[in-house]
Amino acid sequence: MTRGSSTGVRLLALAVAALLAFPVAACARDATVTFKVLVPVDTPPDASVFIAGGIPALGPWDPGKVKLGKIGDLSYAITLMLPAGLEFQYKFTRGSWETVEKGRWFEEIPDREHNVIGDEEVLVHVLNWRDHSGEREIYTVVGDIRHHEDFPSTALGNTRCVLVYLPPGYEEGEERRYPVLYMHDGQNIFDAATSFIGVEWGVDETLERMIGEGQVEPLIVVAICNTSEREFEYTPAQDSGSGKGGGASLYADFIVDELKPFIDATYRTLPEREHTGIMGSSLGGIASLYIAWTHPDVFSRVGAMSTSYWWSNSQILTVLEEMSPPPGVKVWLDMGTAEDESDRDKDGVSDIMELHRRARNTLMEKGVVIKRRLRYIEDEGAIHNERAWAARFPQAVKFLFPAR
Repeated sequence: MTRGSSTGVRLLALAVAALLAFPVAACARDATVTFKVLVPVDTPPDASVFIAGGIPALGPWDPGKVKLGKIGDLSYAITLMLPAGLEFQYKFTRGSWETVEKGRWFEEIPDREHNVIGDEEVLVHVLNWRDHSGEREIYTVVGDIRHHEDFPSTALGNTRCVLVYLPPGYEEGEERRYPVLYMHDGQNIFDAATSFIGVEWGVDETLERMIGEGQVEPLIVVAICNTSEREFEYTPAQDSGSGKGGGASLYADFIVDELKPFIDATYRTLPEREHTGIMGSSLGGIASLYIAWTHPDVFSRVGAMSTSYWWSNSQILTVLEEMSPPPGVKVWLDMGTAEDESDRDKDGVSDIMELHRRARNTLMEKGVVIKRRLRYIEDEGAIHNERAWAARFPQAVKFLFPAR
């Protein structure tokens, strides 16, 4: 045996011994789990965010040990290597239990739970911090907003709160009637105290200003609060992946046959289709397009922001392709260019943007003329959240309800 071959045998023997000594470390592969966390708007800009949990890697339960990296103004992230099959509980803090996360109303929340099934990305929204319960501005509503609590629906078999914004001068001009915009996810429309992650659309502030400046015609906004059945109500078909959804036709019946007659009887509306619009974001974008297209006698103005076109194999695009648009419809379509970073083609275009462009092209092929009846936006750098929709709402409402 040559010296070289003898050396090779010894090295091989050492490698085998190492594998035998550490079989799990050599063969097992941990999963890569990335937690992306969106924090409340009142989080200090220089704040650090930590994850604490019931496993040794997270303390255990040490509120200031495992720090996340800051990736945006209100977003943080951390990537952990964890064994597949591991189940654990966790929470987020700003370094101590005095700054632990809280619920929407600053209530205690159960420990979060996660089961590691493989490489994945987990998106988490922190709604409040314990130490901010006495500092946060609770109500951000301006103008005249009426509440209809526990508004019943026979079609859906549930109740919800409906909020109605009345324009400046409504109580003074008792003869004047107003166009109406119906909006989904009503909790997010007027008040930061009830909105998702504490960020509202600011529709009341925006309309008070724009109506006062003569940029849009005075209008009534009906904000329809969502329920725990949001996915079911906002989508016309079940999603093949989750098995959820498919109740948009019933939700449409609720709006058209139950809510709208009440609004028209209670407030001085212009009830005709040419004065009636519907708007929403994400799944609410699907609901807005679907309801307008299936009820062209009721709606003629549609706002679809950051629409979740992917739902149920892009079934909403099939609706747009197979049905005629409502006569004379005006449509606002928008999408942020940073909403989907997972899949991009060689030109850097994301999957969701491709679907967004497909919606635009379909409408144009159906005769919805761009600029005059169709406004199409690709918002550079914008992500999928309430802050982005609030920023684009002024342009959208000005296009749909321009001052006369």
